[in-house]
Amino acid sequence: MKLAGSITNQFQNFQVQNLCQLVHHVEGRGPFIVTQDGAAPEDPQMRECSFVLTRRGTWLHFYLYLALPEKVRAAFTHFETVADVLKTADSLPTNVTMEDAASLQNFLRGSGFEPDVSDPTGQALLHQARQRHAEGELAKP
Repeated sequence: MKLAGSITNQFQNFQVQNLCQLVHHVEGRGPFIVTQDGAAPEDPQMRECSFVLTRRGTWLHFYLYLALPEKVRAAFTHFETVADVLKTADSLPTNVTMEDAASLQNFLRGSGFEPDVSDPTGQALLHQARQRHAEGELAKP
């Protein structure tokens, strides 16, 4: 196992990737994602992973990023221009903040995300959860 240094909020450690070129293999300007390889600051084993910068200025483990529905990934992590990347990078605090399951849950709920209509299991489970929490946080607005 390779030990890695902690990720930082220093722009010189970022990799800006043009998704138009990566996905469609054509010249284009965005959208862009920002990635960084290294260890999560709180990982005592210092395991090297990849992370994606969110538009909120937080870092998301790459596999959690991939697990999100495409629409949510775009809203949460895609930057339309390099200027948007630089603006976010300039506003980052010194200390790195990592996204966790609870913060992703809040983001998903706030974004209005629902399972796709072609996902009957997801639809049924969401409906059941809303019934259990009819007056709580999962209740449909």
